[in-house]
Amino acid sequence: MHDIEQLKIHIGQRLKALRLKKGLTIEVLTGLLDIALPNYLYLEKGARGAPKLETLCKLADFYSVPLDYFFKDYTPENKPSARQTILEKKLLAEFRKLKPNKKTLTIQVVRGFQSLRKAS
Repeated sequence: MHDIEQLKIHIGQRLKALRLKKGLTIEVLTGLLDIALPNYLYLEKGARGAPKLETLCKLADFYSVPLDYFFKDYTPENKPSARQTILEKKLLAEFRKLKPNKKTLTIQVVRGFQSLRKAS
């Protein structure tokens, strides 16, 4: 599941970019759209609750962008699970135990797998 906090920040960044592109201040924009200034500030900062769909629709209409514009290019940071982190630490510990020539061979094998993944 996506991290909602990251998504709120992403939406806020998109909103701010649109506002600045139009050369609007927050005060002017909120006055034009009849949105409370503090509420809009929270939107741009990605703070508090998730943005209301009605508000996003109003903003999408105002900026003449599709509603999904706010979600485009959103890629959440992949935070490793606790299990992944433990596994990575174990692998790194084992890798450090290898002799230099074995480390080089291991790196070559991993790169070979990476190139196969990219090719498929």
